[in-house]
Amino acid sequence: MENPEKDLYSTLLCSLLTKGTEIVLNGNWKKPSEGFLMINVDASYNEAKGAGSTGTVIRDAAGGFIVAAHNYIPHVVDTPMAEAFALRDGLLLAQQIGCTRVEIQADCLEVATTMKEGGFSATAAAAIYKECCQYWEEFAAISISHCNRECIPISHELAGLALVEKSFFVWIDDPPSSILKLLVNDAATLLNQ
Repeated sequence: MENPEKDLYSTLLCSLLTKGTEIVLNGNWKKPSEGFLMINVDASYNEAKGAGSTGTVIRDAAGGFIVAAHNYIPHVVDTPMAEAFALRDGLLLAQQIGCTRVEIQADCLEVATTMKEGGFSATAAAAIYKECCQYWEEFAAISISHCNRECIPISHELAGLALVEKSFFVWIDDPPSSILKLLVNDAATLLNQ
């Protein structure tokens, strides 16, 4: 029996390739374990303005898009605080759509380490981590891992978009056009595994 999701991505890949679209394989995106969804989170920070933004994308084990969001935060102390906000926004988005079993990838080592060690922080982001810990407890199964930025280009793109547009937006089932090529790149990686 053929996998309909794989067929969908194959069709999309073929369509893009016949139009001359360059596909750059991202060998770093990690699909979640069976029965889990993957949450990728990232943040952007503008030191001159003291503002930040977050980007989140949630996908299934086939790389299929489920939901994405970006959020502008007008007052942020530093990059690690923006990254803590990104984790919080990712957890909230997952809960809002009913996810109970998730794996999280973040490119901020401080965020991943802080949550693995119980969420205690003596930084400006302490209250955000406390909030994250409260949300964390509501999941049936949850884990977080640190990855490099190349693993999470979609959430990075969304965070950058929010910082420029100074907006908040959620996309359900229908991703924004700015991330379509990145979704296809990740799906191509999965097809080649």
